[in-house]
Amino acid sequence: MEYKIGQILTSNQDVEVEKALSGEKVIIPKGNRIIIGADNLAHHLRDGMIQPLGDATVKGYDSAGLAEYLLLILKAHFPISEMLEDYDIEEKDLLDEIEYALDDIGL
Repeated sequence: MEYKIGQILTSNQDVEVEKALSGEKVIIPKGNRIIIGADNLAHHLRDGMIQPLGDATVKGYDSAGLAEYLLLILKAHFPISEMLEDYDIEEKDLLDEIEYALDDIGL
């Protein structure tokens, strides 16, 4: 399997995984979202858990996923939703502009 840096995946079923350090088994619920990192790890967006990709490879970039992740991080630190509302800008429009900017630099 091959993934791209920034690619966001959503699980379509509950999955049991074992945490690397503690060995604790946890259930990752259906609908959980992860982003593929440049470190060849899957980063869970819900709880920050990180897991290896196994024998999958990571090649290239997913500008749409990176745009979504950047907006998620910005919203966690700044009043982005309020700013968009004040200027009557749709979140989708901001996402598109971030994606276009990333595409412009070759991602």
